[in-house]
Amino acid sequence: MSLKKLTMKQHTNAERQKFAGVLMSGKISDRAYLRYLKNQYYCYYALENNTKFNLPDDRLKRSEKILEDVRELQHKLYESNRDMADALTESTLKYGSYVDTIKTKEDFMAHVYVRYLGDLRGGQMISKKVPGSGKYYEFDEPEELANTIYRNINDDMADEAKKVFEFATKLFVEMGSDERKSLLEETPTDGYALMTGC
Repeated sequence: MSLKKLTMKQHTNAERQKFAGVLMSGKISDRAYLRYLKNQYYCYYALENNTKFNLPDDRLKRSEKILEDVRELQHKLYESNRDMADALTESTLKYGSYVDTIKTKEDFMAHVYVRYLGDLRGGQMISKKVPGSGKYYEFDEPEELANTIYRNINDDMADEAKKVFEFATKLFVEMGSDERKSLLEETPTDGYALMTGC
C-alpha cells in the first residue's frame, strides 16, 4: 500500500474543513488569508531551520516566499510587521515545538511529504484563488522537486505523516472558528484538491 493510501483518511479530513473550502473558493478575505500565511510561515520556518535535518533540495524552501506574500498583504492592509506573532494559533505554536522533537530523517521527510508535495500539487490550484501574488506557490522545476520527494519517502512514514495532517487540520479548524468567522466569506465546505499532491 502506498503512503498516499495509508494517509488518505487524514488527508480527506483536512480537505473537508470549512477553511479548506474558503481557500479554494476564490472569496477569502485579505485579512483571513494573511492570518493563514503568518501561521504557514511559522510552520515552514520551523522545518527549514531544523538543526538536525535538511530539505532534500533547497529549492523547496517556502518560508521566504511566504514572507513576501505576508509583506504584500500587510502593505495593502496598512498592518505593522509587529503583528506576526499575534496571529499564531495554538496548533501552530505546538507544531513549531513538535518539529524540534523530530528524531529521525524518516520522520522529517514525512513532514516534507505532506507539506511540500501538497504545495507542489494542490497548491498550484490555490494560487489562482487567493489574494496577492502567490509567491508561496511558485517553484522552480516543480516536477523535478516532486520526484525528489518521492525518492525519499516510504510507507514506514505513514504514522508521522498522519500527525502532520492532524496539525494541518487543527489549523483549518482554528481558522474557521470563533472570532475569525467574521473574516470569511460564505463558501462551500469542500476543500477539494487542497493537498492533492499527497
